[in-house]
Amino acid sequence: MNVLKYLLVIISFFPQVTQAIYRIYSGNIGDKKIDFYISGTSDNSLTISYVNTNDYTIISERLPKKVDNEYVYENYTYDLFGNKDTLILKNFDFSENKIKSENDFLIGTSLKFGDFKLKKIFEYNVIWSNGYKENHKDSKELLSNIEFKNVEFLQIHSTKDFYFKLLLSKNKKEDIKITGVNIYSKKNGELIQRIKTKKNYLFYDVFTVEIGDFDFDGNENDFSLVEGDTRGTNVPHMYFIYDESQNKFIDPNLEGYVFVFDPEKKIATSTKTCGDVILYENNIILNKMYYFNQSKKKYEYIDQYCMAIPDGVDYYLRECTIKERQDCEKAVVEPGDEP
Repeated sequence: MNVLKYLLVIISFFPQVTQAIYRIYSGNIGDKKIDFYISGTSDNSLTISYVNTNDYTIISERLPKKVDNEYVYENYTYDLFGNKDTLILKNFDFSENKIKSENDFLIGTSLKFGDFKLKKIFEYNVIWSNGYKENHKDSKELLSNIEFKNVEFLQIHSTKDFYFKLLLSKNKKEDIKITGVNIYSKKNGELIQRIKTKKNYLFYDVFTVEIGDFDFDGNENDFSLVEGDTRGTNVPHMYFIYDESQNKFIDPNLEGYVFVFDPEKKIATSTKTCGDVILYENNIILNKMYYFNQSKKKYEYIDQYCMAIPDGVDYYLRECTIKERQDCEKAVVEPGDEP
C-alpha cells in the first residue's frame, strides 16, 4: 500500500460529517421587516443571508472581521443599485454544541439604517455529529435529542424571478433532512408554491439549491437540489423545471448523480463512478442518458454506456463487462472530491 493510500485509510476513521450552527433572527432594521439566516462552523465562516424586501434580491455576506467580540461585515452591496452598508453584530455567541445560545436577541448596528434588535426564533448548534472531538459527547447528545419539523431556511442561489427556502426537519438521532421547498416570487415576496420532495436529501449548507436551464428553453429559471457539500463525483441531484404555462415548478422525472446537459441534443447524462473516488483507481463509470420530451415536459431514459478505468501503468479505457456494469448498478457509492 502506498503512503498516500495509507494516509487516506487512516483519515477514513475520522469524522466525515461536519455540522454547522443554524440560527434565524427576526425583527426590523430601520422600517424594514427582516429575517437573518445565520450559519457557520467557525467565527471566520459565519454567513448571514437575508431577503432585501425592497427588490427581493438575496443578500449573503461571509468572512466577517472579528473585532473584540463583534462580527463586522464591511462595505457590502445590499441591493441591485450597488448601494453599500456595513453591518456589525455586537453580541452574537457561537455556543457550539449547546442546546441554547446565551442571547435571545441579536443586537447590532447598520451604518446606513441604525441600531437593531432581532429576536431569535430558531437555533441548532451541533458542530460535530460524530468523530474524535473534545465535545463529541455534547454534540452526540444534542444530535440524539433534538427534533424539529419544516423549519424554513433561506438559500443563497435564486433565479431572476424566484427565490427559495428549504423546509428542514430533524428526527431524534438523525441528521437534518430536506422535506420540501417553498418558492417565493421576486415581484412581491409572496409564497407561490410549496414542493414536497419525494426523497428527503440530507441538508448540508445554504448552497443546496443550484440554478440553471434544465429544460432547454433558454431561461435559467429552473433549479436542482444537491445532496452534498462537494460538487465532485456521485453527488445526488434532484431537478425541477419552471412551466410558464402553469406558472409553477414541475418534476421533469430527472434524478441521479452529477449531470451534464447537451442543449443541442436535449439530452442529460448522469455519471455514477464505482470504485476508488479518491485515487480514481479501478473505476467503473456508468453513464445514463435521458432525452427531454418537450411536449410532455418530462425526461425519458434512452440509453447507457459503461467504461472501465483499470489500475496500473498501462492506463486506458475499455468497455465494461456485463458483471461490472451490473455490480455498479447495484453499488452504494459515496461522493468524491471535486476534480
